[in-house]
Amino acid sequence: MATRINRGLSKKVAAMVARRVDQVADDVAQGARDNAPAAKTWVTDADVQVRPSHRKAHGQTIPGNVDFRLPAMEYERKGRGRNGKAINAGGGWKLLEGVWDVADRPRDPRLPYHQTVECRCQAANLPGAVAAGVRSTPARPNGKAITATVSVEFERVAESEHAEHGGGWLAEAARAAAAKHRARRR
Repeated sequence: MATRINRGLSKKVAAMVARRVDQVADDVAQGARDNAPAAKTWVTDADVQVRPSHRKAHGQTIPGNVDFRLPAMEYERKGRGRNGKAINAGGGWKLLEGVWDVADRPRDPRLPYHQTVECRCQAANLPGAVAAGVRSTPARPNGKAITATVSVEFERVAESEHAEHGGGWLAEAARAAAAKHRARRR
């Protein structure tokens, strides 16, 4: 009979701990939603005058505290190579694969001149877009532990969490939730 009481007691304790873990996870998730940066999207005029790197960046949606990545470009002259074959028959800008120019916004002064001159692109601000990707899972027993997960699904979100400008928003949510629940215990 003592075994039956202990099993029942351990289930009640586990349920109580699971509720507490759920509360902490919900607080972390809410704090992350409150602290998450807005998102931004690179938008072009989508016409023939848009340079190739900006055309590639069109629609790039990222957290607002990280930089856009634009493919770097170099100008290739019209002409023939040493072997006599045509090099870029029409001449013009060529995208460099795997090489990026970074910008906080269109016409960012950090960009090379050829990326900014006469640029008509815009950055559209999307408040709440990163926050909408925050999720928490219910607490689940796993052996001797009870765990819950808080996650964020958004492009380049890990980079956002560790960004120089406004990073650490998820870690701050976890610290605040831990402090809140630590104070409740006392």
